[in-house]
Amino acid sequence: MKCPECKSTHINKNGQKKGKQNYLCVTCGRQFIDCYPPHRGYAQEVKDECVKMYVNGMAFREIERVKGVHHTTIMNWVKQL
Repeated sequence: MKCPECKSTHINKNGQKKGKQNYLCVTCGRQFIDCYPPHRGYAQEVKDECVKMYVNGMAFREIERVKGVHHTTIMNWVKQL
């Protein structure tokens, strides 16, 4: 196992949190776990549909009620475009 920051193999176990083993790099001091869970986000199709609904005149809260996506999330998607 290697440190994700400095790629050093000099690491120690550093307790557990939520059932996952924590490790500490002796070289750079970074704490990390062995494997990180995959990113959980909305599918690109959902994002595209929400933005299209906004462009066609629906309000953010209306889209929230229809799609089940929080209105501030939709606002952030619109700002990104």
